[in-house]
Amino acid sequence: MTKQPGMSKLLVLLGVISLLAPFSIDLYLPALPSIASDLRAGAGAVQMTLPAFFIGLAASQLLFGSLADHLGRRPPLLYGLALIAVGSIGCALAHSVTALTAWRVVQAGGVGSASVIPRAVVRDRFDVAHMARALSLLGLITGIGPILAPQIGGLLLLIASWRAMFWLLAAAALACLVTTYFTLTESIPAQRSSQIGPRLWLRLLSDPRFLRYAIPANLVQSSVYAYIAGAPFVFINVLKLSPQQFAWVFGVNAVGLMIAGRINAHIVPRLGPETIFRRAMLYTAVLGVVLLAVASSGRGGFWALAIPQFLMVSMIGFNFANGFTLTLAPFGDAAGTASALYGTLQFAVAGLAGIAVSALYDSSARAMAMVMCGATLAAVASYQVMKVKKPPCIP
Repeated sequence: MTKQPGMSKLLVLLGVISLLAPFSIDLYLPALPSIASDLRAGAGAVQMTLPAFFIGLAASQLLFGSLADHLGRRPPLLYGLALIAVGSIGCALAHSVTALTAWRVVQAGGVGSASVIPRAVVRDRFDVAHMARALSLLGLITGIGPILAPQIGGLLLLIASWRAMFWLLAAAALACLVTTYFTLTESIPAQRSSQIGPRLWLRLLSDPRFLRYAIPANLVQSSVYAYIAGAPFVFINVLKLSPQQFAWVFGVNAVGLMIAGRINAHIVPRLGPETIFRRAMLYTAVLGVVLLAVASSGRGGFWALAIPQFLMVSMIGFNFANGFTLTLAPFGDAAGTASALYGTLQFAVAGLAGIAVSALYDSSARAMAMVMCGATLAAVASYQVMKVKKPPCIP
């Protein structure tokens, strides 16, 4: 295994690369109503650029996960970063919502590498006992993305059009490409996976150890993507916040998620990922029911909606690292593909959640709350149904 300059420097580099995923999702959120006006498109059509991105991201992670296990981590990551730059430039030049949606899919094709390969490198470099903590710390770095991205997007709207956001993403991808080329060494073990593609995917999808945690974890996370799809129109169009005020609200939710991730890094050695994952999932489902009740009543205004939503999004900070660790623990021989398949499920479900919010949107918060609540309740149900006789061996 090639020696890295230092694990902390490695985590910072992987975190910066991983930031491209949340920035690609969140940077343009304050501009969604402006994009609809500029491109003369309806709210539902512009909202569809999010699930289209998620579905493209889901498919690309399968490809890059297999390539990362077969060719090594470096080459697919470099190609993916280049594709992000190309897709972002296409988005910046788009003059119809159809073209924007198509270029978002291209952009997502590259983001798949920045999403899945850094996690595979963590699996390469850290043993199981330290992987959950390393992922929590990586999550703290990437957690800056949902905080900064809408803030930067809101500020850019004050001085430039929404197209500047995609030019910024293109520049960031190119900077990551150059840095990765000169600083990241190969981390894959010498014995690379010889089994790639559909055969390995089927092997993982038929393994109850993988499904036991991957499905509920990704259902819980899909509630956040339902929030991402619905929140700009709920807070800006319905509750009459400015794009800059919405960016602050979005950032506060991301801070809550980040704090939860930091707490998780401290308590996971004592309680273990299984206990934290189970309890956090139950609490999130309860908060989902509360959010749906508030949204359905239409009473209480901003704070009645914002408080349970903040608590619900924050709880996801306990879900990601533990769900991912529990899912990947038994599959060290195919960490890249397992990570990719996990991410594919994540964004496939996220895409469906975004489509549901778009289809059900009725100029209120009900559609968003309904999908968020339904996803968390489905997660609890799937966790109870899919029992594993011998769970992964994790201290």
